[in-house]
Amino acid sequence: MNINVKINKVKEILKNKKIALAFSAGADSTLLAYLAKEAGADVLAITYNNQIFPTGFLEFAKGRADEIGIRHEVIEGNFLDVEEFVENSPKRCLLCRNLMYGAIKQKANEEGYEIIIDGNNITDLTHDRPGILMKYEYEIESPFIDAELETYEIHQFLEENNIPYSKSTTCLATRVKTNETVTIDKVNRIDYCEAFIKEKTNSEVVKLREEDNVATIEMENLEKILDNETIDSIFNELKSAQYDKVLLNLKPIEDIDNLIGDNELEKGANNLILRKRLPFGINISETAEIIKENKNEHLSNIEPNEEIGYIKLNIDEKESKIFRDGKISIENNKNKEDAKESLVKILPLIRRTV
Repeated sequence: MNINVKINKVKEILKNKKIALAFSAGADSTLLAYLAKEAGADVLAITYNNQIFPTGFLEFAKGRADEIGIRHEVIEGNFLDVEEFVENSPKRCLLCRNLMYGAIKQKANEEGYEIIIDGNNITDLTHDRPGILMKYEYEIESPFIDAELETYEIHQFLEENNIPYSKSTTCLATRVKTNETVTIDKVNRIDYCEAFIKEKTNSEVVKLREEDNVATIEMENLEKILDNETIDSIFNELKSAQYDKVLLNLKPIEDIDNLIGDNELEKGANNLILRKRLPFGINISETAEIIKENKNEHLSNIEPNEEIGYIKLNIDEKESKIFRDGKISIENNKNKEDAKESLVKILPLIRRTV
């Protein structure tokens, strides 16, 4: 399915609907807002302000909603008042989505919007994001997943159509190492230092990771920082911000996210086998139940084995298995694209463990 077919499918899903949109003004929600407007939908964009987003986040979201021509509402909250969130356990993102989606659903229903959508796309289902479970809990719909749109396709469409979006919509709590307490001082310091580096290097995307009072800088384009004067200036500023050490991650931040890597394809005797491992565990019984209820014409011969921990099934008549530890195998693929087409038929039906 090419990108134009997928885009048109999203428009058809949204056509003339009355919908509330979880809106951050990032790539996914911006494109969703744009397509919903084009499809004649009555759109209410709702932004949850948890008080720990990068500087300018809220102002940009308000501006983009106005430019697209949709209603926009802001819900004010403060995650730093939530003790469980501040503790910064591995379940932090699950708690975040629970608070955010709960508030958005309440606001949407109060405004008379019963259908709520978000910008999750098919690539997101291969990432370790436990918060995705709240999408199912609150019955949030994801048109990009239904249309099988990938991250790179969304970015490609935005760039080709000159649709501006924010590249800084990630909660700053994600910059603090898991199990290290999140405080207002840490958040403000990270926000200030990222803004300083962006201005000094003229970069759109900068992330500063903090662990044991050590700052690690991640950038989209390393060339913008690799001269002595810039390095010295940034180092001195971050040292004055009381970091003990300043490091640079030499792996650039990448916008494009491949659904299947070449290393995940294995040549068998007579076929090409996809062996993919998702970065989380899979709930075998729940996944098997959802697959059976789905009645997908692409899936057949579904045989779950809870004791051993896998589901045996055919995807597009290809022998396949889904394992409790996150592994997926699909045999008899013609090529990489063929393997991808089969993978996306099963990803939306998989339910991860926490």
